[in-house]
Amino acid sequence: MDIGYVGLGNMGGALAERLQLTYPLIVHDQNEAAVQRLAQNGATPSGSLGDLASRCEVILLCLPTSDQVRDVIFGEGGLATAVKPGRLIVDQTTGDPGATRAMGAELARRGVDLIDAPVSGGAQGAKNGTISIMVGAASEQYVRIHPILAAISPNIFHAGGIGAGHAMKLVNNLISGAQRLLTLEGVALAMKNGIEPQKAVEILMAGGGRNSYLEKIMGPRVINGKLAVGFTLGLAHKDVRLACQLGIDSEVPMFFGNLTREFLQMCISEMGRDAQVDTAALVVDRLAGTHVVPPDYSLD
Repeated sequence: MDIGYVGLGNMGGALAERLQLTYPLIVHDQNEAAVQRLAQNGATPSGSLGDLASRCEVILLCLPTSDQVRDVIFGEGGLATAVKPGRLIVDQTTGDPGATRAMGAELARRGVDLIDAPVSGGAQGAKNGTISIMVGAASEQYVRIHPILAAISPNIFHAGGIGAGHAMKLVNNLISGAQRLLTLEGVALAMKNGIEPQKAVEILMAGGGRNSYLEKIMGPRVINGKLAVGFTLGLAHKDVRLACQLGIDSEVPMFFGNLTREFLQMCISEMGRDAQVDTAALVVDRLAGTHVVPPDYSLD
């Protein structure tokens, strides 16, 4: 079975590297250096989306937005120009559930299946094989894709039908985004009251305020001046914005989600859309008059 992977950025590249430990891959990306990294480990480069689509039974995608997914599938020279009936496209983007369902319906009329399988746990989790995978698919599609996704990680969850994986990923990133900002705010409050950030993190880790961001990012990285995590403020804002829109569409109040979205927008206005997401800590420091982030911080 030929498997293709399109989108070899920070996350997609890590997922593809993990997958190719078990399956030979045909890969495509606009960044030739990213393609060559996979090729050095045995992947076969494909010069075009149409070529990849004509050769592969299963095609996985990991792109920044659903708009880019649509372009890769339906745009000029896209996958839809050559993908054969009976093939399966797996979208690992953090995408818009509504857009995913619309694309799925369009592909279904061509006899092609689309499912969503976004991930959570970061590029390092992908490389380590510990990342969680949230799948939106019909039962028979889930059975079909499970062995392939299991080569990436054993932590696979069937969230529901198409779009459910993307919906669950937005819920995850909504909570994660709010947790990040509240943790930064809380540690700044502790510091403003005479408690050093390292001590504040130590105490919080032993109490009810313990959370994933505090444990994995704040403690080992942010308070040590390491602000690069390979994820931008723009992408974080996109995810929370989509979650808030999903709330509107679902008639669910999004008080804290909207606060998170607006704070991220403020950070973007100050730091830039392409700035690392944890530069939000610098904005909190400025507003609070603290220095939770040490002055010799690094963005590398």
